[in-house]
Amino acid sequence: MAAEISSKTDALAKRHKQSAIISRLTVTCFMAMRSGYARKHLGAVFEEILVALATRINDDFGAPPISASDISRHLGLPRSNVRRCLEVLIDEGVIRKEGEHGYRGELDWLAARIDAEYFLKIRDAIVAAADELKALDAPGPRVAE
Repeated sequence: MAAEISSKTDALAKRHKQSAIISRLTVTCFMAMRSGYARKHLGAVFEEILVALATRINDDFGAPPISASDISRHLGLPRSNVRRCLEVLIDEGVIRKEGEHGYRGELDWLAARIDAEYFLKIRDAIVAAADELKALDAPGPRVAE
């Protein structure tokens, strides 16, 4: 019984640590992404960021240009919100309209930010979080029961 309680306590402590690592990673990433939107606070640009991310993911899969309806379904956002975000992202050069209903990420926008500090922060945060999470799963010394 004591071993079972100890095991649950250890599992909860590990899960708590994992949650803290993921929380730190998420906050760091979103704050870094938000730095490109100095005109607004994070909550005001959150949907724009999600729409841009969904478009980049679609591009990476080599899929045809993604539609506003597909983005809406994938993200669970109202299509009107997605369309508003797409308009803003097009105006800012982040994405481009392709064909009648499709959207793709704009490579020129990425090229202009190839060594952007915010992107390096995101990459470093992901690597650090991955290392921390791996370390939590590394075999450690076992206590005799």
